[in-house]
Amino acid sequence: MCTLRIMKDLLDTLLAPLARLLVARGILFPDLAERLKMHYVEAAKSQTEGKITDSRLSVLTGLQRRDITRIRAVEHKESRPNHLARLIALWQTEPAYQADGRARDLPKNGAAPSFEALAREVRRDVHPRTMLDTLLATGTVTLVAETQTIRLAQTSYQPLAGSEDQLAYLTQNLGDHMDAATENVLGQNPPHFERAVHYTELTEAQIAELEAHHRKAQMAVFEEVSRKAAAFKKAGRGTHRFRAGGYFYRTKEENP
Repeated sequence: MCTLRIMKDLLDTLLAPLARLLVARGILFPDLAERLKMHYVEAAKSQTEGKITDSRLSVLTGLQRRDITRIRAVEHKESRPNHLARLIALWQTEPAYQADGRARDLPKNGAAPSFEALAREVRRDVHPRTMLDTLLATGTVTLVAETQTIRLAQTSYQPLAGSEDQLAYLTQNLGDHMDAATENVLGQNPPHFERAVHYTELTEAQIAELEAHHRKAQMAVFEEVSRKAAAFKKAGRGTHRFRAGGYFYRTKEENP
């Protein structure tokens, strides 16, 4: 009974913010139910030994066999990486776009090193001006009026609130975090690194000070890891990937 109660608490904790997001974005419940059926089938397949049959999957998931057959016939495509995030990463790691170890200001157009050349290195099917307009709108880059060059203002691409790019980040970040936490619970060995610090009964000013410290420290770690990963990638191609993240959540306590 204890495990059942904990799992119900887990569902409430995970599904409450998800439901808010889906309703806000106009996603109806039948769409959620259909996606959930698909992932139940995938989870059952991954945990089934021997021959995988529709009947076996139906027993494990509680879904009808006709649903199992239909879901298994659908091809699921992998999502593409974000090209603007890759552009910013290359700008900070490729020697041609560096000056004294930092991302240099780039002419808008022309041969490399220029913003146009960098953009075309990332995607040839998206116009460099389209990429530039998006990065300017999000504050990731700025236009230096005196020299008419593009300057990197942020060390990472931060999409506009509510944009498709932001939703893609939400998908990737929460997905990998949830995978890591789930595999830890299921006994992954060695376990994924997953830590958090939490305190209650602090003032708003104290929380603000801690958040500023956390942001600065996290960004320093992210930039160092990114530089090292870029150097590794240049040395040779491997078959593994990673995602490292951190978060800081603040809210007012209802019952301190």
